[in-house]
Amino acid sequence: MSEKFTIEEAAQVLVEAMPGCVSELGVTVESLGDGTATLRMSATRMSCREGGIFAGQAIAGLADTAMCFAIWTDGRGYRPVATVDLHVTFLRGGGAEDLLAHAEIVKSGRSLSFCKVSMVLAESGKELASAVATFSLPA
Repeated sequence: MSEKFTIEEAAQVLVEAMPGCVSELGVTVESLGDGTATLRMSATRMSCREGGIFAGQAIAGLADTAMCFAIWTDGRGYRPVATVDLHVTFLRGGGAEDLLAHAEIVKSGRSLSFCKVSMVLAESGKELASAVATFSLPA
């Protein structure tokens, strides 16, 4: 049974199902593929710290959210997921450009999914951070 997770459904999930700490970041869905998702976050007062640099908390939230969206493209559609483990590596500061999070599923089973994400500045392509995570897929 295959259930496609669409851009329209993704936009609805961002508005109706994401916690306030994510929805306030102004994240948008750029694209969805089979086991992949690309999300965008602009440099705003909610996503940046003093000096206009993306805050680590915002980057971690974007990473986690992008990987959830990738999971929902695995053919099983939108359903509850829970972050079990999240590791973020910060490579440089940035904030003058939008940040793109390119997430993909590494392996997904019945009860666990393993994902990775690369976060790059939209214009320069410079990698700002990367992350890996494990998600529980509750029954």
